[in-house]
Amino acid sequence: MRNSSLRYGLYAAITGFAAFGLSLFLGASQVLGYIAIFIALSFVYLGIKYFRDAENNGKLHFKKALTLGMLITLLAAVGIAIMDGLYVTVFNPNFFQEYGQIGLEQAQQTGNADAITTAQEQIDQYAAMSKIQLGLFSGGFMFVLVTVIGLIVSIISGLILKKE
Repeated sequence: MRNSSLRYGLYAAITGFAAFGLSLFLGASQVLGYIAIFIALSFVYLGIKYFRDAENNGKLHFKKALTLGMLITLLAAVGIAIMDGLYVTVFNPNFFQEYGQIGLEQAQQTGNADAITTAQEQIDQYAAMSKIQLGLFSGGFMFVLVTVIGLIVSIISGLILKKE
């Protein structure tokens, strides 16, 4: 199981790093970002299937599938989190200010005073954080997001691929 988790986890991490980076450099579209996450997490299914068929004599219990899926997921999450942290600290250090400004403009269009105040407070919070803090915040958020999505993918893959 160790070989499968490392091999497919590294595939997922490299793919996540590259695909998520591409989505960020193409305009930080949320749709492209989620597509990149799901491409990276496709290695969860592939890794579990490979382990079942090639290393475990065609048999697989759900618990082992879930464990393998989560190991692959954690490596994918690390790859994506590193890219996200690098993006907001090195490649686009103004990302959070630009993001906050878009939120403020949208709030101003609605005319809702509470939304405007909240958006301005968010801009102020981002401005008070160092580059490192923003990178850790952003990368940490992506790590958690990918891990949660990966848990769901691992459960579904484990249910589909289990063979007693």
